Amino acid sequence: MFRVTRAEEQAVRLIMRMALDGRQTTLAELAESEDLPEPTVAKLLGMLRRNGVVEAMRGRNGGYLLAGRPSEISAAQVIGAVSNDPAFGYPCRDKGTPPDCPRTENCGLRPVWRHLESRVTEVLRETSIEDLLKREVAARRDLNELWPLNQDQDQAAGDR
Repeated sequence: MFRVTRAEEQAVRLIMRMALDGRQTTLAELAESEDLPEPTVAKLLGMLRRNGVVEAMRGRNGGYLLAGRPSEISAAQVIGAVSNDPAFGYPCRDKGTPPDCPRTENCGLRPVWRHLESRVTEVLRETSIEDLLKREVAARRDLNELWPLNQDQDQAAGDR
């Protein structure tokens, strides 16, 4: 089902921190501000740099910068930079030897999983780092405008 790995979550936090700081920042500063080990931050920043999410500045006054404005970087880009696996892996696969499920044809559940996968991917692609910096109430309101929930679901989400 939908899962976000620890590395993906940490990468999103690092990018959010960089966006909040709005300046070049060092690996050590990022590690301290997010309470993460420096080797972990170094590994994540390397992946983010190789995938064009951050830029590295070498030298005595070096550090890391976002490769674009927070409004231009999506949550999907950050997650994808850290993991080549899709964030949503539905359990039914058409191909496989042997198949994961004996119901390889004409199954009503497969379209449900695919639809959910598409919606999760859409939300992550359309959610920018700038969106993630909003206060929780504003973020919930914006999400509900784009992808409305019924009243019971919205109330339950607010209780969490």
